[in-house]
Amino acid sequence: MKRIGDLCTAYGGEYVLFLGEAGDGGTFSALELVCFPEDPWSPEMFESSLENPGCKVFAVQNRQMTKICAYGVLYAAADEAEIANIAVMPQCRKEGIGKALLCEMLEIARRGGACRCFLEVRQSNEAARSLYNSSEFEEIGKRRNYYSFPREDAIVMMRTL
Repeated sequence: MKRIGDLCTAYGGEYVLFLGEAGDGGTFSALELVCFPEDPWSPEMFESSLENPGCKVFAVQNRQMTKICAYGVLYAAADEAEIANIAVMPQCRKEGIGKALLCEMLEIARRGGACRCFLEVRQSNEAARSLYNSSEFEEIGKRRNYYSFPREDAIVMMRTL
């Protein structure tokens, strides 16, 4: 992983932002398994994203560099971006890390030329939906049976950048 900057939360937390590189798929997959054990991305899925020039995979590490606290996956093409994944490790939640990472990802997308950002979120994921709503995302649709384990609809959200 390559260090690309610092990340500060609204609660005064200070973190380091990294950009994932080819070969980091196993690291991200292990984190994914903790955050989404019912339907995690495989190492190969992360590697595919890491090797895609239109994709950036971010990691947030604590200042002591002892643990990764969060990660996110951002795709961009033409004037649109998509947040494919954003997760905060369970022991690091409620510290503002997810919001800070989301804001940084949106700013990177905007600087790259994106005018809109889309995402899908599990209908039952109230914490994530609250984060996205507080970050000016609007619900624009629903994808029936989008998620497999368990079977569940996705709420499609969009935000202008």
